Amino acid sequence: MKCLGFAGAEIGRNIVIRKNCEIRNPKGLKIQANVSIGNRILLDARRGLEIQESAVIATGVFIWTLHHDYNDVNFKSIGAPVTIGHHSWVCSRAIILPGVTIGEFAVVASGAVVTKDVPPYAVVGGVPAKIIGKREKKDYNY
Repeated sequence: MKCLGFAGAEIGRNIVIRKNCEIRNPKGLKIQANVSIGNRILLDARRGLEIQESAVIATGVFIWTLHHDYNDVNFKSIGAPVTIGHHSWVCSRAIILPGVTIGEFAVVASGAVVTKDVPPYAVVGGVPAKIIGKREKKDYNY
């Protein structure tokens, strides 16, 4: 974690980052306390990426903050920050696209492609992701 701090990331305490994590632009990355990040993930912080307290990012997740404007004649880069809310869970192989906010306690199902904001406590899945359920409001402690 110290190397991420030296590279400009803001890193909280009790963070777990597993092997083979690719981070684009650590200066744009903010990870709060008690976050767990799985194997083989991509965290694109070129436009800003905040992962809030006690969020879980599972194996194989891609979080993008920058992409190309396919209607621009020069294929220019465009993007927006991404926020992963506290106590949310992004399951394996999900993809989060630029400008998305995952609400607190929300769940993104495995393989989902999230193109729009996810409300708090919502469970989303599919391509593109849609609400498929609601998470119960409890005193989650992980």
